[in-house]
Amino acid sequence: MATIFTAITLAIGVVTWSFSALKFSGRHGQAAGVSCFIINLVMAMTALPALAVVLERIFPRRRPVHIPGVLQH
Repeated sequence: MATIFTAITLAIGVVTWSFSALKFSGRHGQAAGVSCFIINLVMAMTALPALAVVLERIFPRRRPVHIPGVLQH
């Protein structure tokens, strides 16, 4: 959820450039808002978890992770 929220927030900020009177800023806002942030969102939801798994295998933790309140009903 945090990744999606951050990507949407950044995309909204950059897409506002498309309303700029300057042609270059307007085109750049449209391109960056649509392509860059959507690609970053997808990569953050797929590549980062995969990287975490690979790093976990290379550098295993010394003890299990304890997160209080999770998986308790």
